[in-house]
Amino acid sequence: MAFGTSSRGGLLAGAALLLWAPAALAQEAPPPPAPEAAQEAPADDIVVTGSRIQRPDYAAPNPIVSLDAQALERSGNTNVTSFLQRVPALTNSLDSSRTAGNAQTEASLGQAGLNLLDLRGLGTNRTLVLVNGRRHVASQFDTAAVDINAIPTDLIERVDVLTGAASAVYGADGVSGVVNFVLRRDFDGIAARVQAGISERGDAGNRFASVIAGRNFADGRANVTLGYEYNAEDPLANDDRSFLRSANRFNFVNLDGYDPTRPDSYQQGPVADIRYAQSSPYGLVYIGNQVFRGDGVIYTPGRQLQNDSYTLGGDDTPVAGYIGDILPRTERHAVNLLTRFDASDAFKLTLEGKFVQSEARTFGSYSGTYPSTISFDNPYLPASILAAARANGDTAVYISRNNFDLPRRGEDDRRRTWRGVIDATGRISDHAQYDVYYTYGRTDIRATKLNDRNVANFVAAIDAVRDGSGNIVCRSAAARADGCRPLNTFGINTADPASFDYFLTDPVSNARVEQHVVNASLTGDFGQFFALPGGPVQFAAGAEYRRESSRFRPDAGLATGAYFSVDNGIYDEPVVQTPSSGAFDVWEVFGELNAPLLKDQPFAHLLSVGAAGRYSDYSTIGGTRAYSFNAVYAPVEDITFRGSYGQSVRAPNIAEVFRPRTGFADFISDPCYLGRRDQGTQYREANCQSLIRAAGGDPTSFTNANNPDANLNIPGAQQGNANLRPETARTWTAGVVLRPGFLPRLQLAVDWYDIRLRDAISQASPTTIAELCVDQPTTDNPFCRAISRRTGTGYINGYIVQPENVAAFRTAGLEANLTYAIDAGSIGRFDLRLVGGYLHRLEQVATPGADVENNADRPFRPRYTVTFSPTWTTGALTLAYNLRWQNGVRRFSRFATDDNPTFVAPQYFRFKELWQHDIQASIAANDDFSFYAGVNNLADQKPDIGFETNVPISPLGRYFYAGAKVRLDRR
Repeated sequence: MAFGTSSRGGLLAGAALLLWAPAALAQEAPPPPAPEAAQEAPADDIVVTGSRIQRPDYAAPNPIVSLDAQALERSGNTNVTSFLQRVPALTNSLDSSRTAGNAQTEASLGQAGLNLLDLRGLGTNRTLVLVNGRRHVASQFDTAAVDINAIPTDLIERVDVLTGAASAVYGADGVSGVVNFVLRRDFDGIAARVQAGISERGDAGNRFASVIAGRNFADGRANVTLGYEYNAEDPLANDDRSFLRSANRFNFVNLDGYDPTRPDSYQQGPVADIRYAQSSPYGLVYIGNQVFRGDGVIYTPGRQLQNDSYTLGGDDTPVAGYIGDILPRTERHAVNLLTRFDASDAFKLTLEGKFVQSEARTFGSYSGTYPSTISFDNPYLPASILAAARANGDTAVYISRNNFDLPRRGEDDRRRTWRGVIDATGRISDHAQYDVYYTYGRTDIRATKLNDRNVANFVAAIDAVRDGSGNIVCRSAAARADGCRPLNTFGINTADPASFDYFLTDPVSNARVEQHVVNASLTGDFGQFFALPGGPVQFAAGAEYRRESSRFRPDAGLATGAYFSVDNGIYDEPVVQTPSSGAFDVWEVFGELNAPLLKDQPFAHLLSVGAAGRYSDYSTIGGTRAYSFNAVYAPVEDITFRGSYGQSVRAPNIAEVFRPRTGFADFISDPCYLGRRDQGTQYREANCQSLIRAAGGDPTSFTNANNPDANLNIPGAQQGNANLRPETARTWTAGVVLRPGFLPRLQLAVDWYDIRLRDAISQASPTTIAELCVDQPTTDNPFCRAISRRTGTGYINGYIVQPENVAAFRTAGLEANLTYAIDAGSIGRFDLRLVGGYLHRLEQVATPGADVENNADRPFRPRYTVTFSPTWTTGALTLAYNLRWQNGVRRFSRFATDDNPTFVAPQYFRFKELWQHDIQASIAANDDFSFYAGVNNLADQKPDIGFETNVPISPLGRYFYAGAKVRLDRR
């Protein structure tokens, strides 16, 4: 059957043929000779991810980094994503610190505490996560992203990180590669582990416990293993670190007095305690030409930076007050059941089941009112404001305020994941075996917004009057009967907590993600018919059906706009959350061959070539094709050269296709402000002038200070795009593996990778969309069509955010992976591990014909990365050390700094390098019990100045932990 067929009938027929043909040949052929020992992987070799054809790791054609359970345990991390960020390919992964606090916006409902892997910096949606080589259900509605919290820490045997054209082997989504979690099997006995940790500053506590019980029976042909795991982490707020609080937190802004003709004058520099102009926690009241604070005092504005949107000092709102949590509060329970029964070589049955509940709670920014209408008879209204309003002929007062005395807004997300696998496998002959499995996964998400304000109740609470007894009450009798208590919004820290219960609410939304996968495959070799000089040709062939579905049901109030979930626009309009649902299915056939051309020949210890192909028929986008070719050549046993080339695809996910138009709001920093026009491409200035004039504005006075909507959330919308096409990536890798005979326990792999992604689906933030609009050669582009500007002024007043097939990416680099074990006799054993990475390029082209933006050497994407992990074991003592080093990344984009040597002073051009030292000591009291203790970030390295909190250094600081393990084997 040709891969090019487009009908499902043909596809199914082809799948049946692929499965039937080798099986039929195996049944009809004469009894084969015993398989050659050469086909068996040596006992010390690990069969790794990257192929359905088993082979030892040194013979794998793609670069693979494998980390085992011991490395995870010795890291002291109970958060697996934080541990995996030491792999150069995964430095951009999202751990809890990047899905907490102010990162929680209305656009990311349900994402608190998620841990998502991002391979090669190409995005979490392009990283395929597998468990035992099988897909795992997503953890966030409308996406395919897997929360690593759903994978049990102590059942992990190893993690394989693969770069290469993985779609041909595993299917869509792996355009940047695959991360496969291999879980422990055949556990016999009881094992338990506990660990607790806390920062040197007495916060961010962590508690972990696991119990695993397993038993082999039926003469070792059957096993049942049950595991339970608990993990809890305390939150860490921005203000828990003195160097991050408002007065000490620096941001880089455009400086006053910049003169590019002077060598000592720089456009940007660090400034502490920056403020949002035209906003205040005291409240802000405009009456005629006068501006009052909410407490009736004349408002003292901060000093407006001439070329930036921020101010310094005065009564304006501190920017750093909006940060919220750095780490969320999390709690996770995981139960896993693994069983197998080998009835015979021809039939082996495996059953897997899991339930994981993870909950994360985090708090972000404060709420705001822009503005509230206050009547003259409101008793909280200061006399000075009342007199000025009456003198001005007003009939009411309008107060805008940042509500620092109301509880922070936040989110509490609970995710429950169920997953079951039933797998039947067995040998058809000595040269072929089948594997048929069904996987079902479901994630239920309960997303609770914390401290949202009910619109009607909030309006009733601020509408205060005096009753007949002179008491201050809510004006509405019906509201009073419902529990309304008056709220004073004039001045700072004036709100009465007794009023909160009436207007603050925690709306609950629910979502469900489901996944069904049926897969049937046949693997083996053609050794019974013929063999090449290097051995028989190996094959894998099969078919798969997959269905993904997602639905989101917002709280009724969110769906009708009853809450100020996001305070957007000058009228404080609530954002409406729209129910959504979507589903797709895909039918696939795949095949793979490996031809060992030569083996144990002069100048050809091993020479093999391979190929893989997959055809997929999606209900949403139609047919896609993925393929790969690879070769492995070892002229001698000590040196192996390897390489691969292939095409991978990613189909658009459910949200990208099916999301209905939904309300959205965000702060937008207009790239056309005078102070920002030289911070983009050479096209920005001319494009900005054209757009502003077309809207009737004046480009020469276009500043943040003149924009009445500045520093307010601008209302817009986001939606899916049913016309999306699949993404296509072309990947090639080339590397060498050294296993020198004179150092028998040394292995060094060095690999180059190059990934080019076309038709990339991109959905940018509103600010990024505005920048992409004016940084193109022409304003006739999809980004400009997504931005609307106010007639008469030209300031941005709306936008539509939706995914588009407009981007292209290219990344390339080098990775080195070294392991070396030294047996020093009476001194002990030394195990050395070094993983290093060089990121040569990480380029993005926003639209066809646009300038190339190189994001390498930028935050979370360092140019150079090294992890060095030596371990020394002598007797009962094991000492482990880990060094994480990353170069200090650039603070600013190349668009801003290229051809502008006076943009920033040299000492601020980069963040500090990461030098994280971790140590652990473990003592095995006996064969059954051991305990350990360690310190992470031993030198207590702190983040560099700047608004970012963890680039590349976490603000957590020095961290202590201790734990104990017990293992009781069945005797």
